[in-house]
Amino acid sequence: MPTTSTPQNSGYAQTHDPSKPRSDATIPFRELIPPSGHPRIKGIDHLNATEWCESRKHGPPAWLIDRLAASNLEKPYKGFTSDGNLLEGVYSYAEDEGAPVEAMTDAAAALLEMLSGEQRKEMQFESVEVDEFRLWSNPELYVNPGGLRLDECSDEVQSAVHKLLIASLSEKGYQKVLGCCLTNGFLGHLVNGRSVLNKNSYNFRLFSQPDLQRPWGYTFFGHHLCLAVVVQGAEPDCIDEGPHAGLRLFEVEELVPLKLMQSLPPDLQAKATLSVSMDGSALPPDRWNPFDERHLGGARQDNRIVPYEGCPVKFFTREQQDQIVAIFEAFNEYYPEAVLRHRVQNFRTHLDETYFAWIGTCGNDDPFYYRIHSPVAFMELDFHCGSRFSSTLSDEHLAVTVSHTHDQQIAK
Repeated sequence: MPTTSTPQNSGYAQTHDPSKPRSDATIPFRELIPPSGHPRIKGIDHLNATEWCESRKHGPPAWLIDRLAASNLEKPYKGFTSDGNLLEGVYSYAEDEGAPVEAMTDAAAALLEMLSGEQRKEMQFESVEVDEFRLWSNPELYVNPGGLRLDECSDEVQSAVHKLLIASLSEKGYQKVLGCCLTNGFLGHLVNGRSVLNKNSYNFRLFSQPDLQRPWGYTFFGHHLCLAVVVQGAEPDCIDEGPHAGLRLFEVEELVPLKLMQSLPPDLQAKATLSVSMDGSALPPDRWNPFDERHLGGARQDNRIVPYEGCPVKFFTREQQDQIVAIFEAFNEYYPEAVLRHRVQNFRTHLDETYFAWIGTCGNDDPFYYRIHSPVAFMELDFHCGSRFSSTLSDEHLAVTVSHTHDQQIAK
């Protein structure tokens, strides 16, 4: 684990934060763009990704860089659990769930064919069981180089990686992934840091040899986007200028749970609420840090124990339970349609064992955190204060989602 103690704040506290967060993200994020030379972005205009990470080792992010180091992978790998014990038999897989295995295998083979020997050596690992499968992270900090760094590759290689993503994901899922990439590029434009934050500042790693019968896989990760354990985020959560103006992510993940929380009777609202304050000082020490904020399922949390908390969904009305399922579908819509149907059915089977937890208040303009937790799902959304913007208060311009499965074999 990290060798330094958890810091109490990001080290960039400012005195000009907005006094009241607003739900229309196109207004506040413009107010929060830091000026050139601000400590959050100092040097980002002329440093590349490797140089930027090195420069951050001498400031407040040093704690996070230390935690993300490969030496802090938890070993042996056990998996994400509610009490330290692995559950057996909660997953049932059909012989053929409709996954596009042939298309994925063909796309991966096409990618391999165009790479040099050196690129293949850098990108490909011998097995899905190697530790590098867990070596993902979602800050912009380039802590563990390895694999293909897309912004250092040719247009043809970038296109081939995206063709593999397209072959693997549903259309909605790929569009959400692409939206995260484009929004990251928009953030680079806003803070003049295009060498660090751009639509291709992501790493791709391939595990084992693409095959129709034997296990293989890949990870695709970078700032606010990781496909392994699924982490998706957007800073800001919409684009208000340029060719992608109007792009906004995570509307269902934000709005449906808010309406759900507002619809609960007072006793169930109270049961669901872990804290009415988003401030870290109101939460237990192990439930907040200035980089993950309230998220519990981030990088290097592979063996974390998170007990069930909040309100059991079995107390909800049928309509409210359907909203829980709709949120699950939104978190998991990257699955191809046929596969998603199986995942949804499995999730429904465990609704009586599912919990809904909330941090914050639930006014229309309030930032919040929520978690949906069951034997087969772990989903979080948190409104962060922002990584490159100047706010140190939780605000609705940065939404970050995390989705785990409790299946040890695919939770890596």
